[in-house]
Amino acid sequence: MLRLVLSNTPTADEQAEPLSSIKRGTSASELDFSSPALPGGTLVAALYDRTFMQLSDRGRASNSIGDRWAELCAEALDVASASPQRIRTGPDEILATMTVRLDHIPAIARIASRNQLQNPDFLMLGTDQGSQVLWAADAKFSVETARSRQVSHDVVEGLLGLGDIVRGLLPSLPDDLVVRNGVFVCPDYPLTHRILTERHGPRRATVSTADVRLLPVCPPTMFDPLGQVGLQHFFAATDAFPYEREATLLVALYYFRLARAALGCWLDQISPLLAYRDVPTVDEDAVEAEARRIAAGVRTSAWGIIRRWNDEAEAVRRQRAAVEQVTALPVRNKLLRARIESSAARAGVEPPSMSRVRRMLGSWYRQRLREDLGPMMPPVADFGAALETVGRVCRSLERELDEMTDRIIEDVLTTPESGPVETS
Repeated sequence: MLRLVLSNTPTADEQAEPLSSIKRGTSASELDFSSPALPGGTLVAALYDRTFMQLSDRGRASNSIGDRWAELCAEALDVASASPQRIRTGPDEILATMTVRLDHIPAIARIASRNQLQNPDFLMLGTDQGSQVLWAADAKFSVETARSRQVSHDVVEGLLGLGDIVRGLLPSLPDDLVVRNGVFVCPDYPLTHRILTERHGPRRATVSTADVRLLPVCPPTMFDPLGQVGLQHFFAATDAFPYEREATLLVALYYFRLARAALGCWLDQISPLLAYRDVPTVDEDAVEAEARRIAAGVRTSAWGIIRRWNDEAEAVRRQRAAVEQVTALPVRNKLLRARIESSAARAGVEPPSMSRVRRMLGSWYRQRLREDLGPMMPPVADFGAALETVGRVCRSLERELDEMTDRIIEDVLTTPESGPVETS
């Protein structure tokens, strides 16, 4: 497990060159590797290709990468762990004596957003010349997404101003607490170095190298816990590039995103056309089997498999979009707002949020449609006839929908904003 200890007493080994240093001009051959099998022609271009990114994010690739990197950074910044390595996150290379993780506390994110504040992943506490110092640290797998304001002095001051929800996580802070600008923790691999030293073009960092700390990580540590390892190996074997996924983070990142693109296509193919609070169960073996089916008998690349798969999935997406269009809540905002305001005036209260009423009404409407039509699992043989049936059911609910609209408005008028309202 990757851990970097933070303490105030460096050993002789730890006094060597700090991990935070940026070696300008660092390069690796995989950064310039090119192949017609790659979207965009090179590995780096592939990872910024819009279609490639969109398809991989249908399988939640970016979210998964961000969450995993935050976990690894949390381990590395844990001052209580034991490791022969260390990372100085503080301004002027101050060592932290305490780390407070914020990103896994949803209430802080909600309150920070409500107050138009950034929400860094960590708060770090240390000592400098006898004074306690507080600063923010943010986990960024992609350094080009870092913005100085996210870890600024002002953001930390703003978080402290939220009261006990943040201050309660810290020990009693002195009146002379010093708050400073913070840092970003990024993976120590060639792409980070390239982006940090690039001076022109769309792929360059907007933060200073002095604001970045580098954390070494091996590809299996980063990606294997996220699943689909077998599919990534299959894709890598299909391309047979001269780089090992287990040894090259850039290559591992590419194949992880490809695997998530495959997952996104598979989910689009197997999920209900008429969705309602569905939580799909991922079958990794089934996803890999489908990839092998598409690749069978055809000389292609891993990206070629995804493109063929995406074409097949698109037919189901079009059916799902058609169902969504027909089953859209047939209540106009203008008319709904008028009914809400009229009911509130009669009750002598402030009108509630229209979005709240519409959200509850939409949930009831979709539940009723599912009761009458079922999930409509693809593939649907005679889709035209099925869509006509959906339309008839929607029209049959018009009177019930009108009555439920009045009921939900009445319930919301007498229910606090935070309280749930049952509409069964």
